[in-house]
Amino acid sequence: MLMIDEKINSEGLDQLRSRVGIDLRIRQYNNEASNDAIRQFASGIGDPNPMWHDPGHGFKSTRYGTMIAPPTFLYSVVVPTGALAGGLPGVHSFFGGNEWEWYKVIRANDRLYAKAQLSDVVEKDHSEAAGRSVIQYVDVIYRNQFDEEVAKARGWAIRCERGALRERGKYAKISRTPFTREQIQLIEDTYDKEEIRGETIRYWNDVKVGDEITPVAKGPLAQGDIQAYTSATLPVLAYGALQRYLKKHPAYGYHHPKSNRLEPVERVNQDDYAAVDIGVPAAFDYGHDRICWIGHALTNWMGDEGFLKKLYVEIRRPVLFGDAIYCKGKVSKKYREGDEFLVDIEVLAENHRGEITAPGQATVRLVGKEVPGGHSYLYPR
Repeated sequence: MLMIDEKINSEGLDQLRSRVGIDLRIRQYNNEASNDAIRQFASGIGDPNPMWHDPGHGFKSTRYGTMIAPPTFLYSVVVPTGALAGGLPGVHSFFGGNEWEWYKVIRANDRLYAKAQLSDVVEKDHSEAAGRSVIQYVDVIYRNQFDEEVAKARGWAIRCERGALRERGKYAKISRTPFTREQIQLIEDTYDKEEIRGETIRYWNDVKVGDEITPVAKGPLAQGDIQAYTSATLPVLAYGALQRYLKKHPAYGYHHPKSNRLEPVERVNQDDYAAVDIGVPAAFDYGHDRICWIGHALTNWMGDEGFLKKLYVEIRRPVLFGDAIYCKGKVSKKYREGDEFLVDIEVLAENHRGEITAPGQATVRLVGKEVPGGHSYLYPR
């Protein structure tokens, strides 16, 4: 056993619950949606849409007159996760999912500010992975330089005892067989068939229930993919700052068996040694990167004039290094609310074994053909 394995206890839960409703100390990564930050984020999630890469595209081909950011760019400001609240040292934290609602487009050079609060702590007695567990919920509000609310998100973290995770071995049984030639060809074909709607407006009137969005492929996941994501999204500690932090918070670290160096438990997303120690057979993704991948598929489909209004995703299974993921969606409902033309989409991330690792729902606002005088109501400000 490499990592400290503490038990969930009433004292720790009482301390955690004492933080409910109090503004949390958070560390923002990006404070500004600069052209470079937007481009780096899009590259970090593997999204080639020119909306996020070419300032000239936003100026010439859209009504914005500037580059805009993907809605999931806010992950690079602060990741909305229950882990922001800390607590329960020595009890492992898995990212559980997010519920988003966006109100504003993020324009190039917007300054962004986040505020987070722990909203709830829920005990579970019968977790399949670890028996007893705790879910902690954090609510994050994002504002811009005009003090306008850009978005809000609820994130949750699932806290499990590491010893129970190893003993039950739910994830240790995940099959890791080599890809067949047919599976590799499917990944390559999905990459080749990726469709970016772009400036071609997708009108609400033309959408039908049952329409499928063009899948987006990711993987086979490798360490370089994780490094690209973290460099664009997360305020990662390194060098002396990391070592000083681990000495102050020993439950967040372990001695690596090869180097004997102090490493953070976050290495489960980079190093097989750390992942195996919590009962997962290989290093795995962060979970919130998968929500960004689903966002990539949605923004491809809706085009430049669409607006991602809501997105709810649950992270059900880890994506291991070597796994391929397909982000898919199907229109489940179309309707109007006031002057908004809305489409609900069932979304999911599915691995190459056919397992759904992250199901969810999205609501997209599209343009209606019959809107007189255009559709400027979609993006006030």
